[in-house]
Amino acid sequence: MNHDASVIPFRENKRHGSQDYPCAFYQVKSALLPAGTVFHTRHHWHEELEIIHFRRGRFQLEINMQKYEIAGECFCFVGSGELHYIYSQEDYEEQALVFSLAGLSFAENDPVQAQIIRPLLDGDLALPAVVAEGDACFDAVRRCFAGICGVFEGTADADSLPEQYTLADTAQYLCVKACLYGIFAALSGHGLLAATSALSESDRRIQTIKKALSYMKEHASEKLYVRDIAAQVNMNGQYFCRFFKKIIGKPPVEYLTELRIQNACKLLRSTDRSVMDVCLDCGFNNLGNFMRAFRKYCGCTPKQYQKSK
Repeated sequence: MNHDASVIPFRENKRHGSQDYPCAFYQVKSALLPAGTVFHTRHHWHEELEIIHFRRGRFQLEINMQKYEIAGECFCFVGSGELHYIYSQEDYEEQALVFSLAGLSFAENDPVQAQIIRPLLDGDLALPAVVAEGDACFDAVRRCFAGICGVFEGTADADSLPEQYTLADTAQYLCVKACLYGIFAALSGHGLLAATSALSESDRRIQTIKKALSYMKEHASEKLYVRDIAAQVNMNGQYFCRFFKKIIGKPPVEYLTELRIQNACKLLRSTDRSVMDVCLDCGFNNLGNFMRAFRKYCGCTPKQYQKSK
């Protein structure tokens, strides 16, 4: 059976951390996963900021259609609402902090609030996409991020990987915030916080594809044609197919099939419903087509998958 540590591609609705401590830490280590597990966070976005630490391995990274080949240790900064994607199939180790920038905001409008926090919140200031080993501020960023890791990793069993690491008290949150201010200080001190430009053609394409992805996710269980999706973004079907494949890397029909199979996997894991019921609930009108698609993407039949949960 193929393994895929994936995130369904759309705007995330999950909470990162808690209401009091709105930040969460994640990490993936291939050494602690079943052999052959692919690390694949599909195209998605969220309102929170994200700092990703690629510790080891080779990764394909994409942020707002800009592609990066990661071959060494580095940090990636993902802004609010940015469409991003990560893939690796080799020996890999990755960590990520997802946090609400509003939690770093000050009541007093001091220079840090006025020149860094508020412009970041308003989208007038942009973080660098990648800070790599050898860059002037890399050591400072790594030192501060190591402090964040230390806080979160102390909350979990070192021999297992929880879905997310969260904070238990205000002292821990204060330590994380202090480290985040240290990272922003390093970026600012080296001139890596840049003013954003006016809405570009690239930005408009990102907003268009996000609207299409959201519509597909919302209506995946229904009978859905390419022309229906294209109409949501004011395109004809043929042009939309080319547009979609250029950005996402696969045709919309293939993407929709994968999304439906992911939804089917969730139902098979969490319920004892019949394969036919799952087939119909996930937007497949033909059991044979569902079986073929499931085997293609999961390497087994739906019944085998359900029994292995």
